[in-house]
Amino acid sequence: MQEVVLKCGAVRLVPFSRSDLSLVQDLHCDVSVDRYSSPDPAARSAEDVERFLAETEKSRDSYGFSRWKALSAEGRFLGWAGFSAFEETSEIELSYCFTEAALNKDPGLPCRMCQALVDWFFDNTYFSHLVAMVRTDNKAARDSLLKTGFAYRESRRIAGFPCDVFQMLSPAMQSYVMSA
Repeated sequence: MQEVVLKCGAVRLVPFSRSDLSLVQDLHCDVSVDRYSSPDPAARSAEDVERFLAETEKSRDSYGFSRWKALSAEGRFLGWAGFSAFEETSEIELSYCFTEAALNKDPGLPCRMCQALVDWFFDNTYFSHLVAMVRTDNKAARDSLLKTGFAYRESRRIAGFPCDVFQMLSPAMQSYVMSA
């Protein structure tokens, strides 16, 4: 039985293992799923997936969090969700990627998952804020972030793509800002 890091309704987030290479590669080879993967380089080749899985392991060991495998109640792979360090700004970034079948079956999954991840992050870390970066043309991800309470911070080019950066302050920082 795999360790469950987070439950979001019937969806469980569990740590990736090196044996998940084909799941991640198949996910990112689906053009309908991968069309918005930049600024995060898509894991199309076996080498890309190995780097992705190594990064999740390193992040888990270094920070206590990472990107996790999303599984249905029946154990079906739905995609991934979680956190990574955005090296350019030394901030922690929330991101997710779900299969088209998971999104068709449950269109509200991204918004619920974002909320569950935000709650987990601020309950389990001492970071002052969390960021999320999405390509400017990814309306669905923008809507999920805004519904979750993220605020637009800036636009920038990341990996050659126009992206919007969203930010959410921790509850402690929100209280501090409101009292100032």
